[in-house]
Amino acid sequence: MIASRSWLWVMLAVVLIPMLATVVVATSVSFTGGPFTGGVTLDWLALGLELLAPTLLRSAWVGLVVAGANLLVGGPLAWWASRSASRVARAVSYLATVPLAVPGIAISVALIGTYAELRPSGLLLIVGHIVFTLPFTLAALTPVLASERLAECEQVALTLGASRVRQVLTITVPWCTVAVVQAVAMSYALSYGEFNISFFVNAPASPTAPFALFDAYQTRRLELASAMSVWFIVSLLPVFAVLVALRARMHERSLT
Repeated sequence: MIASRSWLWVMLAVVLIPMLATVVVATSVSFTGGPFTGGVTLDWLALGLELLAPTLLRSAWVGLVVAGANLLVGGPLAWWASRSASRVARAVSYLATVPLAVPGIAISVALIGTYAELRPSGLLLIVGHIVFTLPFTLAALTPVLASERLAECEQVALTLGASRVRQVLTITVPWCTVAVVQAVAMSYALSYGEFNISFFVNAPASPTAPFALFDAYQTRRLELASAMSVWFIVSLLPVFAVLVALRARMHERSLT
């Protein structure tokens, strides 16, 4: 117990210390001489929000589209993979997880070489993010849909005369609500922060937030780049809050 708590504090330190350092740099008038050289200011944060806001909105829009597409594609695919014992279903589920073992650069090169005409419209960016995030959606949904207890509840509903549609709406969907929300939140967050595919596939005229941050650290002052990083982290806090709440809900369910 003591060892696990110690590791927890170590992990919190690994995550929180760089974030606190970023806030310190972003609120320093000048960081060239150390923290808060010249005093404290919020000007960098104001300018960082002004510069980053368009890319945050663009990344949010892409993330929402990708999350919705993951649900539309990954939901039926996870249901089929969890209910079918055929070799085709197993093969498709295995193929869907292949992107986990392939570097993002390789995925980007393959997509550009095959569907280069889709790149200017931004559609290729969305396709690349779906390919990257779909395995995580399947990992969240397939085990839940394969639950023997869920299958028993569905069978009871059928024996009581419930139609297939009613069974799905009253049994399957409520049972999978936590997993569905988790899959949507994860696919959104992964798409929102994805850099490799966005860097190679996306048109430079419409950068996403991760690319804007990369460019800021290459070409702008450290204080401004840090301020933009602070806003990027803040924009993801609601998603992290949802994931933490879901983890607590899953823990409560396991205890009941």
